Amino acid sequence: SGSRTVSHLRFGPEPIDAPWLIEQASFIGCHQWGFVESVDLLEFAAEGATLLLNAPYEPDRVWAELPERLRARIRALNIRLYCIDGDRVAEQNGMGNRINTIMQTCFFALAGILPRDEAIALIKKSIEKSYARKGPEVVERNFAAVDDTLAHLHQVAIPAGEEVASDYPLPLAPGGSEFVQRVTGEMLAGRGDRIPVSMLPVDGTYPTATSRFEKRDIAREIPVWHSDICIQCGNCVFVCPHAALRAKFYHQDWLATAPEAAQSVPVTARGFPDSRYTLQLYPEDCTGCGQCVQACPVRVGEDESHEGERAIAMMEKAPHLAGQKQALRWFESLPWPARERVDFSTVRGAQFLEPLFEFSGACAGCGETPYLKLLTQLFGDRMLVANATGCSSIYG
Repeated sequence: SGSRTVSHLRFGPEPIDAPWLIEQASFIGCHQWGFVESVDLLEFAAEGATLLLNAPYEPDRVWAELPERLRARIRALNIRLYCIDGDRVAEQNGMGNRINTIMQTCFFALAGILPRDEAIALIKKSIEKSYARKGPEVVERNFAAVDDTLAHLHQVAIPAGEEVASDYPLPLAPGGSEFVQRVTGEMLAGRGDRIPVSMLPVDGTYPTATSRFEKRDIAREIPVWHSDICIQCGNCVFVCPHAALRAKFYHQDWLATAPEAAQSVPVTARGFPDSRYTLQLYPEDCTGCGQCVQACPVRVGEDESHEGERAIAMMEKAPHLAGQKQALRWFESLPWPARERVDFSTVRGAQFLEPLFEFSGACAGCGETPYLKLLTQLFGDRMLVANATGCSSIYG
């Protein structure tokens, strides 16, 4: 789901009776690049441990892209650093965004638990057992990914230099209350077990609207709007599982304060003179699921400017992140359209209603959360929600 999951694994030739967490790990793997900024990956690393990163950069760029605090810890602990662009290997071998087989191969290649060739043979045997029912093509794609993995696994050279070790900041956007900083922030940082009971609400009630302060920032690709071919249907806003894509219409005078990165086009619906339309992404809350692209009905044929494009397309996040964050600050200053001016009965109209369920912890591409989001848009604070356990209990 893009949330942080930590596994503690021990291997050895004899049975291991150690029912406690590892505090001196000899191998650490991080499968989501975004965690290098927000998580102390080496908190439990032993001296001379191996660190494997799934990195969206060429090997000679990885060191420069790491935060200074992590580089300092790598030097201090004499860490051996390896990287692979697992997402690219998966994509090149027809596996979409499924990198588990690739990262597993890297682990066995580096950990020294088994001879490399023996480990790879066993991985392929496991693949055959797991995916045989899905057909030989799926099995062969996984085999190809395994074979391709080692060619893309690189050790990162650690250059001479010196960095300053510092504490990791809380993974929070600014503006949260003291409770959000001291309780929610500590939970998001993985230190929830250390929170004393005295800091929790006495009556068991919990503040709402705190998910807006958690910026998971896990998407590698984000949707980019092609405003010149957009028909403003609202499908992309409608299906977004995390309410990370939103639309507003507003008087054109608001453009006077718009930053360069903000996009705007005239409203295509009749009855809105001097009005503009903006489709805006919350880039750090987007999970990169691509549902918005799939829902877009626009199909532009071959011409000079657009070759078979849709009005929204997934693109590498890094080049667009700064501009999108700048545009978002302006977008949030725009007023939501008055509800009496919105046609609730259409998808096109519903996109202009403010969602009161946003940025949940649901998996990327979740099929449940768009319905809850739509309910809050339509009925707002007139809803009373009761909930049993299951997905909705967890992401809610």
